[in-house]
Amino acid sequence: MPRGQNLKSIPREERARRLGLVPIPRGEAGRKVYIRAREKALALLEALPPQERGRVVEAGLEALGYLRGEEGREP
Repeated sequence: MPRGQNLKSIPREERARRLGLVPIPRGEAGRKVYIRAREKALALLEALPPQERGRVVEAGLEALGYLRGEEGREP
């Protein structure tokens, strides 16, 4: 059996639970991006769990005026 084939029959929520994770709910997404910042700031960001990293990004965008509900200034 090819690697990972046995996991396809397990529901997504169950796979996440077994790994100690929470599945991404509707309206959210996950992406890999390159971030350029001070070393200390990046280390702190990397140490956070994914949900907290998302909150940090949203708070930063709000603070800079890029995220205000559905409107905001363009980057």
